[in-house]
Amino acid sequence: MKYVISFDVTSDRKRYRVVKTLSEYAYRVQKSVFEGLLSKERVSECADKLSKIIDHKTDSIRIYPLCKDCEAQVRISGVGVKVEEVKYIII
Repeated sequence: MKYVISFDVTSDRKRYRVVKTLSEYAYRVQKSVFEGLLSKERVSECADKLSKIIDHKTDSIRIYPLCKDCEAQVRISGVGVKVEEVKYIII
């Protein structure tokens, strides 16, 4: 399933760590927004890692699942492309 993950982190150091962690799971589409095709297990793993990084009193992470119908209705204005499923062929 596709997920949109956004964050608001006050500390530069923690923000760097959040971006580094999210880059392992999804594609950056805006400065504080990532999109990725993740299994429930992977999104849970990612959320657990992020939860250990942020300050729960000042920071936030939001993870939104996108159903197929919602994903089809995504509109982009300006710079950007839709994150599509990457298909690999192993020979």
